[in-house]
Amino acid sequence: MNMLTSHFQQIYNNVEYAKTLGIAHIVAEDVIHEGKMVAVKGRNMLNFSSCSYMGLETDERLKQAAKAAIDQYGVAFSSSRAYLGIGILDELEKHLEQVYDHPTLVMPSTTMAHLSVLPLVIGSKDAVILDHQVHSSVQFSIKIASSNGAYVESIRHNRMDYLENRIKKLQGEYEKVWYLADGVYSMYGDTAPMSDLHWLLDNYENFHLYIDDAHGMSWTGENGSGYVLSSEPYHDKMVLVTSLYKGFGTGGAAIICRDRHIKQLIKDCGGTFIFSGPMHPATIGAAIESAKIHLSPEINNIQADLNAKMNYFRHKINENGLPLVSKGDTPIFYLAAGKLEVGYSICKMLIEKGFVVNVAAYPSVPTNNTGVRMMVNAHHSYEDLDALIEALLDSYSVVTEKQNFNFSAIQKVFKL
Repeated sequence: MNMLTSHFQQIYNNVEYAKTLGIAHIVAEDVIHEGKMVAVKGRNMLNFSSCSYMGLETDERLKQAAKAAIDQYGVAFSSSRAYLGIGILDELEKHLEQVYDHPTLVMPSTTMAHLSVLPLVIGSKDAVILDHQVHSSVQFSIKIASSNGAYVESIRHNRMDYLENRIKKLQGEYEKVWYLADGVYSMYGDTAPMSDLHWLLDNYENFHLYIDDAHGMSWTGENGSGYVLSSEPYHDKMVLVTSLYKGFGTGGAAIICRDRHIKQLIKDCGGTFIFSGPMHPATIGAAIESAKIHLSPEINNIQADLNAKMNYFRHKINENGLPLVSKGDTPIFYLAAGKLEVGYSICKMLIEKGFVVNVAAYPSVPTNNTGVRMMVNAHHSYEDLDALIEALLDSYSVVTEKQNFNFSAIQKVFKL
């Protein structure tokens, strides 16, 4: 008997079909050539699916620090930090507080960070407005606040006019009005309008912002502090969470707090802080080494190199008329395909040509907004980027002609 709802049945069918095409649930047998290539079924392929934007995950200093931490503490330190922690966790937080210039608390993942923070800061008499593209980990975590009585609704993506209208409507009915958003959105690679959000924070007394900058970390901002803080200073009515998995090159998450009282509140009352284990010793050791790099002039050189490659790749995409959805200056590039069959076929051709990319399909994006998602990172060379552009042009030309779906139709679906 089928126990899936129609919603999950559609997701299941899409994923199973993608698996048969060899474009989903791919397994890397090895990572080679300084991290830019993966071995899949004995074949070496250029990897454009990695979110390790700065290429630090293969840095020898991080690997040696991870090994040293295992030698000191073992593979795992299986104790809730509320009872017994290890000293290198405090050391990591001290380094991150230098990066962010604010009290910082680390967690094993951004999802666990959201699950600790959101139920604490959002009360039963508060209203929550979700950007409809905010990361699923935020949407999942807010259900706890909703079950405790908070009012929750969503609005169209990045529409600050809609947001202000909702603030005006809700501010008289609720103690606080929260907006939950991403700094850099993981699918399209576009960004939150931080100056507009700061204006709203300054002009509406009970308006507050909770923002996840997981994809903004490291590749921009002073000391690699991320997109949100590179755009505007930390605001007293803001809670900032970021990931150490992506640009930072290790694992875990960081909660950047307004003050030490908030940090202590999360340590004393945060559910997933109290009732779960900490980051693994190897991850902590590597993260300390990454933080040292972030606090050195070296981070500026890596940022400059990556930004030059991002700009080059964006120029090549636009020069060749490929349907780039977002114009944001981020390492995430999303090319529109529209129909599911078109997106799947393009990704299949790219993999056959030796490029691992992501197919983005429902429910990550709306049904008719399927696309090809690629990330540029510090491992890639300009020759790699040129090779991918050539493969994209060929794949788009063949597939759109075969599927009878041209660029103008794609642009209409995406309102480009």
